[in-house]
Amino acid sequence: MNQDETNMISKFSRSWNLFWFAPLDARPLALFRILTGILCFAMFASMLPNWNRFFAADGMISLVSVEFQNPRVDSYLGLFHWTEGWIPVEFFGYFSLVICGMFIFGMHTRWVTFALLLLIDATVHRNPYITNGEELVARMCLVYCLLVDLGAVWSWDALRRKERGLPRCTTVFTWPVRMMQINIALIYAISLPYKFAQDPGWVTGDAMHWTVASDMWGPSSMPWITLAFGGLFRKLITFGTVIVEGIFPLLVWFRPSRRLAIFLISSLHIGIALVIPNVTFFTLIMVCAFAAFWTGEDFDQLASFWKYLKANCFNSNRNTLSQAQQS
Repeated sequence: MNQDETNMISKFSRSWNLFWFAPLDARPLALFRILTGILCFAMFASMLPNWNRFFAADGMISLVSVEFQNPRVDSYLGLFHWTEGWIPVEFFGYFSLVICGMFIFGMHTRWVTFALLLLIDATVHRNPYITNGEELVARMCLVYCLLVDLGAVWSWDALRRKERGLPRCTTVFTWPVRMMQINIALIYAISLPYKFAQDPGWVTGDAMHWTVASDMWGPSSMPWITLAFGGLFRKLITFGTVIVEGIFPLLVWFRPSRRLAIFLISSLHIGIALVIPNVTFFTLIMVCAFAAFWTGEDFDQLASFWKYLKANCFNSNRNTLSQAQQS
C-alpha cells in the first residue's frame, strides 16, 4: 500500500469517526424535544373529545362485536391491548397530556421519552385507520431519542443537575442522532420516486391542484390558490415541491448548503400545513424533526445575532424614547 492510499484511508477513517462519534451539541435536540412535545400535546388534545370513539373497545373498531373480527386493529404489540379491562382507555387520553407536558419541560426525560413512545405506539396499534403519518414519524424519532439525553440542556433535569452540583452536560451521543437524520432524509429519497410512479400529476405539474381540491386531504380553505395566474401557480408549487424534496436529502449534509436546505424544506411543510388542513400534524412533525439537523454553530450565531439586535435596535429605541421624554 503506497502513501497516497494510506493517507486516503486515514482521511476516510477520521471523517467516519467525526460523522458518527464526535459529540454533538445538545441544544438542537433540546429544541426538537420542545417542539415535538408541543405538537404531540396538540395532537393528543385534538383527539381527546373523540378518544373513546377512536380507541375504546365499543368505539369505531368494535372489539366487542362477535360478528366483526378485524385483525388489523388492537394489535398485541400495543399498550392498549394489554391494559384492556384493567385500565380505562380514556385514562390514557389525559395521561398523554401530562406526559407531553413533562416532555416539553424535560422532566425525567429518558423515562418520559419512553412513555410518550409507548402512548403513540399504542394509538397506532389500537386503531391504524386514524393514523395519518405524524404518529409514525414521531415514533421513529423517539426510538432513536431513547439512546440520547434530550434533557441535557433547557430542561428541569438540567436544572436539577446544577442544583446537585453535578457536571454540566452540553453534548449528546452522535450516532443515534445520525441514524434519525438518515431516516428523515430517506423519507424524501424514497417517497419522491413513488410520487412520479403513482401519480402523473407530479410530471404534468397538476398534483398540488388535485391535492388541495381533494376531499381526502382537504378541503382547503384556499381552493383558488391553485387556479391563480391561469394555473401557472399550481405548476410552480408542484415542481417547486419536487425540487425541494429532491435536493434536501443531498444538500442537508454539507455545511455551506445545510441551512438553505432546512429553510426550504421547513418553508414547504409550513406552507402545506396552512393550505392542506388534513395533513397539518404530519407536515409539522417533519418541521420538528428538522431541528435535529441544526448544529451548535447555528445556535451560537443566532445568539450573536440576537445580542446584536438587542444592542443596536432595542437599546437605541429605548434611548430615543428616554431622550424624547426628557425633552
